[in-house]
Amino acid sequence: MKNLLFSLFRRQMVGEGTSRHRHILVIDDTQIARRGKLIPFASKHYDHCDKRFILSQVILTIGEVKNKVFQPLEMLFAKPSKEEGEPYRSKIEMAISWLKDHSIRGAIIIADSWYTNAPLIESCKKLFESDFIGRFKSNIILCIDGEWKKVKDLVANAPMNRTFRLGNKVIRYHSFDAKVQSLRILVKVVVTELEDGSRALLACTDRNLPSEAIIEYYSLRWTIESFFKFAKQNLSLAKCHSRDESAQSHFLILIAIAYLIFNDLLRILQTSEDNLTHCELFYVIRLAFSIFAVTYFSRPSVRTTESIFSECSYSKASQRLLVLLLHPRTG
Repeated sequence: MKNLLFSLFRRQMVGEGTSRHRHILVIDDTQIARRGKLIPFASKHYDHCDKRFILSQVILTIGEVKNKVFQPLEMLFAKPSKEEGEPYRSKIEMAISWLKDHSIRGAIIIADSWYTNAPLIESCKKLFESDFIGRFKSNIILCIDGEWKKVKDLVANAPMNRTFRLGNKVIRYHSFDAKVQSLRILVKVVVTELEDGSRALLACTDRNLPSEAIIEYYSLRWTIESFFKFAKQNLSLAKCHSRDESAQSHFLILIAIAYLIFNDLLRILQTSEDNLTHCELFYVIRLAFSIFAVTYFSRPSVRTTESIFSECSYSKASQRLLVLLLHPRTG
């Protein structure tokens, strides 16, 4: 099922990609707090919110952003560092391995400061012919106009001489070409300042990309945070207590499918002529999921399934996925 889910998006990525409209992939992870020590993939991890180590699962997620909507392509559990029988792989190594296994080329890959480091940045540029956009941590050392300095010093003293409007926000910024101490490639860095005065340093491996485009691309990283929040609050991401590894992994696939279907239904209902209330909207979505479940367990013919969904406005990927999932099993 996992391979099927990604293969549907791969068809869209190969068929729709152009030099002008590049595919945008976002990489990040989230923590799921656990109490039971027998829950698969659970181990001690540092929680930056509570500022302490807690027992939790870490889920590495990779997805594509299309029309400012996040589409999860892969959700992987990070395995404990001391797990017996298998070599430990960091989240960075898992991300690089996934990009390699799925032959990612010509994409823009976006990540936060934890993933903005030499192994992932150089792999994107040299191995996958893709560009990376991320945010540097404050202790990174780089060279600007022959002078070496820390990111925190550059951010504090950079002149904010240009402005850019993104949605309803006005962002001030200044850009530089930089050599980073830990990187073997030059990058373009953009110091940004929000209306509240907070500043950050964005980095991009495509030095010809306009600063405004870099800021706008990086803003799309928030879509994966919205996905995590929605999956936890509405799709029970944190409520799978099975002690079976396969069940835990399969549950993540169901989360991804449910999220894709929800987004399709939400878009359909929001663009309809009827002014639905939030309560009516939620009822229609619940009804759609109920019909999906009943149809699946009744195992209709493929012809019947295709006729049902041909009249719906689901995205092509969701339509193909539903048809194949509803295919009667044999053997």
